[in-house]
Amino acid sequence: MKSRVWFTAIILTAAMALTACSGKASDDGKAQDVTKDSAAGTSSTADVNSSLNSFDFKKFGVSYVPAADISKSPKIAMDRKDSLVVGISDSTGIFNYLYGDNAYDWYALYTMFDFNVDVDYDGKPLAGATDYKVSEDGLVYTFTLKDGVKFWDGNSATAKDLEFAYYLLADPKYDGPQDISKAFIKGVDAYKNGSAESIEGIKVLNDKTLEITTDKKSGAAIYNLQIPIMEESYYCTDFKKGDTARVKEKNGSPMGTGQYKFVEYKPGQELKLAANENYYKGVPKIKNLVFSVTPQGQELQRVLAGETDIDMADVSPDNMKAAQTAGFIDIYRFPTNGYGYVGLNDDNPKFRDVKVRQALMYALNRTDVVDKVYGEYARVVNIPESNVSWAYDDQGVDTYDFNLEKAGRLLDEAGWQLNSDGKREKDGKLFTIKFSCMSPHAVTDILVPVMKDDYSKLGIDVTVENLDWPTLYEKATNKQLEAYFMAAGLTPDPDTSQATVFKTNGPQNYYNYSNPEIDSLYDQGISQVDIESRKPIYKKIYKILNNDLPILYVYQRSDMWVSNARVRGYEISSFKEFFHNIYKCEITK
Repeated sequence: MKSRVWFTAIILTAAMALTACSGKASDDGKAQDVTKDSAAGTSSTADVNSSLNSFDFKKFGVSYVPAADISKSPKIAMDRKDSLVVGISDSTGIFNYLYGDNAYDWYALYTMFDFNVDVDYDGKPLAGATDYKVSEDGLVYTFTLKDGVKFWDGNSATAKDLEFAYYLLADPKYDGPQDISKAFIKGVDAYKNGSAESIEGIKVLNDKTLEITTDKKSGAAIYNLQIPIMEESYYCTDFKKGDTARVKEKNGSPMGTGQYKFVEYKPGQELKLAANENYYKGVPKIKNLVFSVTPQGQELQRVLAGETDIDMADVSPDNMKAAQTAGFIDIYRFPTNGYGYVGLNDDNPKFRDVKVRQALMYALNRTDVVDKVYGEYARVVNIPESNVSWAYDDQGVDTYDFNLEKAGRLLDEAGWQLNSDGKREKDGKLFTIKFSCMSPHAVTDILVPVMKDDYSKLGIDVTVENLDWPTLYEKATNKQLEAYFMAAGLTPDPDTSQATVFKTNGPQNYYNYSNPEIDSLYDQGISQVDIESRKPIYKKIYKILNNDLPILYVYQRSDMWVSNARVRGYEISSFKEFFHNIYKCEITK
């Protein structure tokens, strides 16, 4: 599976999701943010607002800077008495968690759907809309729906609805980004790849209880067993093997049990939701929730203008200062569980040779890019893991410090020689790169000029293709791009967010990368139960991925959410977005 609330490797634009602190992980795997905030709110308003937000931000590594004077909030925002407006970069309109692969859509999905398993703010699993227990031998998982879990149409959720989601994921025609095989449910392979008409390891015990039997124990099993609560009678009555097309017809008109109900979606403009008056945890305190599409780079500006209430702004010294100077902005900043990267099509003849990919890494002045974009709020990374993870280990890896001379030697060894015009050439073909990205964009507006300049010194010309987010996303996920910039969000467990990306033919392997040793190591990692046994396996994985460079790792930054202080009650960390508990938020009177 992928993960969100498990959070699998999610692809999104860098301006939207990725950031990281300049700190390092402590020995126990917890984030240590060593950057400093220079101006916390000091007025009585700040004191009151801080007390209203009772969530222990410090405990979960979040730097919370409360607003100094909420009275400075724009009138347009203060006049919204029953609506919360969230800025997002865009949406694909796929409002089905099992098919969506876009963080912008997930934000909305977290508010519309409940899950059998949730993730706590420290990344540990906890009961969601079901209570669950695990047998002593670690092979049997029993999920029992909690009282009061109802779909928006008034029907109670049942164990058959849980069963439906698993069968959808296991269907031979399922073409979404998740991989149910990693849950090791008994009989899934016979159903998915054979002639079996049912799955041996899935059993409805009663109206509220579903039992899952697995073939073997796994440290990541509970994350890989997470599913959204989906109403079978709505999506596909009497779902049968091969019925996935019927389910996908409803991707744009969801039916959930979550905090907010779907109302209307206007592509490129907004998504409107309304409070679920029957929500089992309690009726949301804010009546209307609107996701408003915000142009890249205008996230903070729209919050300052009162057009939106909260958005993820690019973290930078200038934006930090502007948000604090405004007076009415609450700032939430924490290490991103993810990283920004340059994606490559490793099956392209130019990029198949690992020496070429290494040369491109050495020749890209990543430090210069990161310093210009984020300053102290990000760091260069050399492995596809965040320092908030227990699995993080970059000891002994190549740091690929900027070195044009070394890059040139690697290209020479790969057969790409300089011709009489000073251009790299092999077998009569010039080495050029078509780089696709969004513009304007905080990262690529800096990255592209640096890349073009650095690579030109090697004899490589870079042409740029500017795309909007939906087109960039579609082309990248369909492996139609040569090189591009994106960012990946990770999950609490490294397997759920990496194996789908870097294993051969993984459902989120958009780079055509393949290494049998990596495949084997991921299989070993998921088969171990305790973390200490898994750590050395992932260290080997990161060492190989650092050498192979399926993609070019660029940075980990800090996420920075800026919020109009008129709304209180957000709860957030590196592992869990505030959308999961947005029903608790309320508008300050």
